[in-house]
Amino acid sequence: MLREPRRLVASALAIALGVAFTCATLLLGSSLERGYADRVAGWLGGADVIITPSAALPADAVPQIAAVPGVTAVDPRVDHWVMFTGGAYSHVRTQPALTESTRLVSGRLATAPGEIVINQALAHAGPFDIGSTLTPETMPGADGADGADGADGADGADGADGGSEPASPAETFTVVGILEPGYDASDSPDFPEAYAPGEHLLAVSGGYDVVLVRGAVADGWDAVPALRAEGTLIESAADYTTRQVYEFTQGTRAITSLLLAFSVIAFTVTALVIANTFGILVAQRTRALALLRCVGASRRQVFGQVVREAALTAAVAGVAGVALGIGLVAALPKLAPGIADYSVVAPTPVGLIVPWAAGVVVATAAALVPARAATRVAPLAALRPTPMAASGGTRMSRARLICGLVFTGGGAGMLIAGLRLSDQVALLVGLAGGVASFLGVLLLGPVVVPALTRWAARPWRTTIVGRLAVDNTGRNPHRSAATAGALLIGTTLVTLVLVGAATAQTTVTATIDRRYPADILVHGQVTAADRDAAAAVPGVSAAVLSSAVDVELEGRSGWESAMSLTPADVAALGWQQAGAGLTDDTIVLPRSAGYPDGDRIKVTGRAGTVTLTVSSIPQAGLVAVTPATVAKLTDQPGHLLFVKLAPGADPNVALGQVRQALPGDGLFLSSAAEVRASINDSVTMALQAVLGLLAVSVVISWVGIGNTLGLSVLERTRETALLRALGLERRQVRRLLGFEALLLGGVAAGLGVLLGIGYGLAGVSVLLGGRTPLTIDIPWWQVGLVAAITLASAWLASVVPARRAARVAPAAALAQE
Repeated sequence: MLREPRRLVASALAIALGVAFTCATLLLGSSLERGYADRVAGWLGGADVIITPSAALPADAVPQIAAVPGVTAVDPRVDHWVMFTGGAYSHVRTQPALTESTRLVSGRLATAPGEIVINQALAHAGPFDIGSTLTPETMPGADGADGADGADGADGADGADGGSEPASPAETFTVVGILEPGYDASDSPDFPEAYAPGEHLLAVSGGYDVVLVRGAVADGWDAVPALRAEGTLIESAADYTTRQVYEFTQGTRAITSLLLAFSVIAFTVTALVIANTFGILVAQRTRALALLRCVGASRRQVFGQVVREAALTAAVAGVAGVALGIGLVAALPKLAPGIADYSVVAPTPVGLIVPWAAGVVVATAAALVPARAATRVAPLAALRPTPMAASGGTRMSRARLICGLVFTGGGAGMLIAGLRLSDQVALLVGLAGGVASFLGVLLLGPVVVPALTRWAARPWRTTIVGRLAVDNTGRNPHRSAATAGALLIGTTLVTLVLVGAATAQTTVTATIDRRYPADILVHGQVTAADRDAAAAVPGVSAAVLSSAVDVELEGRSGWESAMSLTPADVAALGWQQAGAGLTDDTIVLPRSAGYPDGDRIKVTGRAGTVTLTVSSIPQAGLVAVTPATVAKLTDQPGHLLFVKLAPGADPNVALGQVRQALPGDGLFLSSAAEVRASINDSVTMALQAVLGLLAVSVVISWVGIGNTLGLSVLERTRETALLRALGLERRQVRRLLGFEALLLGGVAAGLGVLLGIGYGLAGVSVLLGGRTPLTIDIPWWQVGLVAAITLASAWLASVVPARRAARVAPAAALAQE
């Protein structure tokens, strides 16, 4: 086989791609860990001990720390989360020094009290610029702590009775510069951050959040009273770095595991390509193998020769794959700087040796069946005028049939069981069931694929090309199943991801719509002027000012927030079902609250108790009464502003414009539209990433079908020549191979789409654990595009083999008779 390396190119390419993908995955994980460790070390700046107090450390504790024997330097730092006026949530940190990686974009560093520097993420979030003022605020107190959530029972109205005023601003800062922090200054430079000298931030933070200490200090920390508090951590630089890297790599390891799952998929397709290639190559070398048997080669020697050739091919291709993987990881920081946060590639023995070894093992294992077939070649085959046709068998073994049925049925049962279980067990059972059932489908391929091709080709059975194409797919069902299987894997996976992502996105969006009572919810000291300002914003269709009251419902402990609405308000906001049961004698409650429709319950406010009739609605974030009822329950109602956006309005733009338009201070905004847009963006990014990973498997499947068709043309040279001798024209030969490829591609496309839809919906159901009603959304145009690409790929893979087959001379069939 090695004397004809061109026949091994496809297998070598498939192995190289699988090895490169696995190698890049492992090296990416180790490089991210190394890069984060370097950033932590840079941020520590040579400190020997890191003190992380359980509560903000007072300024007078710093001299006490400096007085501990062995301490040579103390660097106290502020590292605090703050909500600025207008809803900008930001990290506030001690201002870093300028370095090669930390630089000013514009303006200057903060030097005087009341000055602050921001990063570009915070500048865009505001939006803020040089000269803007930032006023830190605390979030509302006990009743209003959930105000930004708006998820369970209209949390945005909490604190409605006026009992939780926003705290007085600690200080007003003026932006004097915009900074681009390096990783030696911040571990999250892409999130909103503000910087100032630490002593200027103490009024905001209440003290220092971390203290870096230099010096050889073994003990003596008990001399500092503030460090005796429970929960205070005093660690060496090495221990601190190890802990930080471990916490960081929890997410990295999860991503690495996901990527390795795609590596397994890639290697599975690679194994199919190798098995097809060597199976056909063995069939083509029937006479050469028979001659080896004639001159004394044993079955064991023939078997070993085929396996060694596969292993050698994989070893050479694996080296190329490792080099390609290293190159991909090295180029990733430039191609995707937001994902690959490292400066150097950190190779590890596992990252280099395991992918290469996996490629060799997969290739060797895939060649075992063809090698065994090679041992069955009889020595007399060398004396025949023509080599035996590679039949591969027209029937499937009973063992394979039984295994296929068991895997398919058992896997489907496990998948159904996963839908009824919960949490991690359901995920594991569902995943195992999906893999098992799909493997069963692949095992049943020699029965399923020819049957489906015969059914699909019924409209063309009247033509000679159609009959020959169907007969060819049925003559060697194993080869046909393997060819269709390579495309089936890619089609199923891509369809699964598309359907799963669309259904998950639609389900989450529907859940958000049920949980949020408005597109934008404004709470705090809302006034009529705020309502009028919001209503004037372009893209806003309605702005409703509502009073609100904290109530306690009979049979439940704790306070909930009820909003005051009138039928006109309900109509303006589009809650028709909520308005149908809203009267002075009713309370509108979400069905999730558990009260039967029409039930009479006692509702207690801070000023009195009334008995009301329950009117259930699907909105989970809406508890409503009339203004007359609010007056009976409290004499100090709070206020909320509901903002409804017009159809087609950009939620992000509208939210920013509403935030800027509101003249009142101490207001907090939450937005279902913003959350929905954020989730859509996240799903889109994840979808693109996963499809990019699946592209590796899809490319290998293209290589596989092209390789199989190409080798099958060489295998059927005599057959093709005989057809030409019987009058089949060259264009008919090309059409024959093309139609055969389209039949197999059509079977792969149809079966892959059906399996992908089923697996996608089942996967989302398992992930949601049955806690959320599933909203099915099948992106038919995307699924159709996948099917079309599958068909096009199959046809394109047949072009070169078909041209080669058309060039076979008719005399080639007669010359060997």
